[in-house]
Amino acid sequence: MEISYNQKDMNEDNRQDTRYCEIGRVIAPELCALNGILDDISLTGCKIHFPCIFQVNLDEEYNLKIALSRSPEDEPLQLLCRPIWIQHGATDTYIGMQNMYSPDENRLKGFIDFLEQLDTNDIPDII
Repeated sequence: MEISYNQKDMNEDNRQDTRYCEIGRVIAPELCALNGILDDISLTGCKIHFPCIFQVNLDEEYNLKIALSRSPEDEPLQLLCRPIWIQHGATDTYIGMQNMYSPDENRLKGFIDFLEQLDTNDIPDII
């Protein structure tokens, strides 16, 4: 598998904020017609994947709506993100995203605070 990097960042994913495993549905019609899956999230970015192979413009910013599996709210989180890296698998496209701006910045911070408080025993195994 080959990984493509945004030339401005030149490495796969150097988020210094803690990443939390979280599953969620990613809606990003500018990026892909199919819904994607959230793999992890932090204050500064997220890792997502889609069940198909497609090209991603590393110089574009994309609006993501993320329906979080453990959010107490039904409304998806809205983030404006830029791809940092892309990896194509046999049938999937994986993307590391950097948060550029979020109309839901306070909701994201609250959700990260919630995840920080969880005991690892409270996190279900995802197979």
